[in-house]
Amino acid sequence: IYHDADCDGAGNNTVAMWVFDSDKPSTTATSDLDGDGRCNYNARLNATPGRIFPTSATWRMYCGVAAGWVSVDLTLKEAVVPVVGRSTVINSATRGGIVTSVAVLSLAIMRD
Repeated sequence: IYHDADCDGAGNNTVAMWVFDSDKPSTTATSDLDGDGRCNYNARLNATPGRIFPTSATWRMYCGVAAGWVSVDLTLKEAVVPVVGRSTVINSATRGGIVTSVAVLSLAIMRD
């Protein structure tokens, strides 16, 4: 999850957004943080200027060709997951009170 001021870097996007993406974002770029030159991501939440990241909101999420883009209510909660003898704080997404796969998130942390 990251904040992107201009998801394709072309300067045409008037709305900044929070993005769920499988691409690792740049820590130095100011726009198009995944560097793909497109607005290609798994889910987005339009950002409200001057507001911090919302822990509960309705995101637009791509759910495959059959369903397309759908609105999904997500709540993000802080979780502590032990990884290789240490604890790492991550955020996990819940939908309807069910936690999505924290195991996948912990594997991603171990690879880095």
